[in-house]
Amino acid sequence: MQQVELTLEFYKIREFLKEYAKTELGREYIDSISFSSDKVYIQKELDFLKEMMDLLSRYSDLPISTSVSILKLIDIAKKTALMTPQDLNHVSNDIETSIKLIRHLDKIKNDFPLISELCSHFSDLSSLNKEIKRVITPQLTVSDNASSELKSIRQKIKSLESQLNSRITSIATSYSSYLSDVNLTIREGHFVLPVKTGFKNKVLGIVYDVSDSGNTTFIEPLEIVQINNDIASKKIEENEEVRKILKGLTALVLLQEGEVIKNNEIIARLDFLSSKARYALENEMNVAKLSDKAEIHLLDARHPLIDKTKVVSNDYHLNSDKRIVIISGPNAGGKTVSIKTVGLLVYMNQSGLALPVSKAELGIVKNIYLDIGDNQSLSDNLSTFSAHMKNIGEILDVVKGTDLVLLDELGTGTDPKEGELIALGIVKYLEAKKPLCLISSHYSKIKEYAFISENIENSSMLFDESKLAPTYKYKYSVPGKSYGIEVASRYGIKDEIISESKKELEENSNNRFENLLKILQSGVEQNERLKDELSKERENLTREQKALEIAQKSLQNQKDHLLEEVKNEKEQIISSTKKEIEEIIKALSKDDIKLHEVVELKKKVENLQDDIETIFYNEEISLDDYVSMPSMNLEGRVIRLKGNKATLMSIDGFEIQVEKAKLHKIEAPKVNIVKNKFEHYEDKINTNVGLELNIIGLHRDEALDTLKKYIDACMVKNLKQVRIIHGFGSGVLRKMTHEYLSSLKGVKFRLGDIHEGGSGATVVIFHD
Repeated sequence: MQQVELTLEFYKIREFLKEYAKTELGREYIDSISFSSDKVYIQKELDFLKEMMDLLSRYSDLPISTSVSILKLIDIAKKTALMTPQDLNHVSNDIETSIKLIRHLDKIKNDFPLISELCSHFSDLSSLNKEIKRVITPQLTVSDNASSELKSIRQKIKSLESQLNSRITSIATSYSSYLSDVNLTIREGHFVLPVKTGFKNKVLGIVYDVSDSGNTTFIEPLEIVQINNDIASKKIEENEEVRKILKGLTALVLLQEGEVIKNNEIIARLDFLSSKARYALENEMNVAKLSDKAEIHLLDARHPLIDKTKVVSNDYHLNSDKRIVIISGPNAGGKTVSIKTVGLLVYMNQSGLALPVSKAELGIVKNIYLDIGDNQSLSDNLSTFSAHMKNIGEILDVVKGTDLVLLDELGTGTDPKEGELIALGIVKYLEAKKPLCLISSHYSKIKEYAFISENIENSSMLFDESKLAPTYKYKYSVPGKSYGIEVASRYGIKDEIISESKKELEENSNNRFENLLKILQSGVEQNERLKDELSKERENLTREQKALEIAQKSLQNQKDHLLEEVKNEKEQIISSTKKEIEEIIKALSKDDIKLHEVVELKKKVENLQDDIETIFYNEEISLDDYVSMPSMNLEGRVIRLKGNKATLMSIDGFEIQVEKAKLHKIEAPKVNIVKNKFEHYEDKINTNVGLELNIIGLHRDEALDTLKKYIDACMVKNLKQVRIIHGFGSGVLRKMTHEYLSSLKGVKFRLGDIHEGGSGATVVIFHD
């Protein structure tokens, strides 16, 4: 597959992925990504990737810091029995990263079972980390408190150095007239005086060095020799004690090397998955669905190595009924790009990566064979045509029905008539072998054969005849013209040459087929324009229908909730009243009841009657009356009457059916409770608006449409503050949200704080 990787430039995808990786081992995992035909393995990788994409879009990046390959450090430590402070710090960082990851996922683990299960294999090495932190300082040195011996040695060294500084300052003062510099220096670990060479006999001591010019001699005075020797001796003791401490700590790490390495591998695995997911999210990619059939279905497919602002997306289809697709059309019209796009996306899918598509369903192919580009071989003394034939011959020897074959410009490079017949023969051979094939060709015989074959389908790259320019749009089931003469004319070939070429073409017997293609191509272009218009209309209708369904469902929920409250209120009133009546009857039945008690009970009965009358008004209610229902704190306009029931349009804009007897007439409000400046949305939005809107998972256009309707509804309700949840992801939805809000008057916004969703949410404030 190495040649396939090079031709399809898959190695560039690896380089993109490594830009997102934070760990050394994670980058090694990216380098080891390879094409697989094991469906179980591929499905597992894609499931992990899809879950990680969901996690990152909802909860931002994982708390992974820079990590090295611990296995390499362990292997060295086994040979030397010694890890450096930096090595031990790497182990500590891994332990702390594992703890952060566990905490990060603890509250959301039920939503991400695969990643949570992976993290469940982290070992608790907090005790080891505590010991490393006790010994190794943030400056990557061994702490004074690592052992009592080390602390004692360093205290003695400090004391000796203090004595030395005091003594040498005194000596330097006494010998100042002999010195070439007032600053003391160190030679071979000893403090020395920079003595003028002419006065070197004036200073008793050991000569350690002479300057390049010979004018200065560096002498260690005899008065400090012993102190220097004592310091050097203590330094040796210090180094031995540090080495002893590091060896002990290394032994502790090696005792748990399995857990240390396993944690390192899990962190790298999460970093690897995170890199793939972040690359996918930032490039608006999706995970393909795997199929058990021999098929390739790619919707809105883009070549991932072409600039997103310039690339043209297309739909590609191959299946068991149409296993071979022939692509024809103009030169430089995108045929090769289409073949490479399909090949690269199949390769990426079977390498466990997301694809730059809106949707995809792919069967698993065993091998990918291709012949694309200039295969001229100077070393083998082969022409371009010979090299192509050699390569294709090798493919035909091994190809099976489980493979994918990609052939570009089949049969070119030799006599056109011979090349056409050879190309047709190759197509027929592949048809019998039954692999999935995508083949580009200009030859009419191949296009004609595709028309009569049940297993082969024509397709083409569309061409704008009015502009004489390629559109790079791929059209399935329709062959295309080469437009060679038209393109030649556009690029300056003389008119007399063009005219002669057209005359010769018209006299050619095959021209009837080309004329049919031209007519067909014109119809296709017109159909494409109509299709685009209908598609946009359908998308708009779908969005509106979805918004209405959501509004209707929300309205029904509100209605059901209110009816339930009414029912509960009624039951409570009846229960309370019944209980009080029972108490009154019980009191009146007493034999020794006093007169004043009877008066009080009668008054209580009258109060109960007043309470009941405040609930059931029995007023004459008519259509368009404005009424209230105090027990429910509800006001509205009567829009329907049926028997003893009345239907209200509440001031909040929803309908509710109640008993007429419970309604009390009120004056009409000064402001129309339904109509307002947003009345053109009355039939489309639910005015019972929530305080937040979640647009995660929606495409940009769909999210913008939903956001506009929501903001309008918020203004209808006179809400003061709401929250838009757009997630972290690639930032497309956040950018769209901010651009739209910036265009509105009377609206301010900011990113959420830590309690409001952080940068995954935007808080909107409405003001006058």
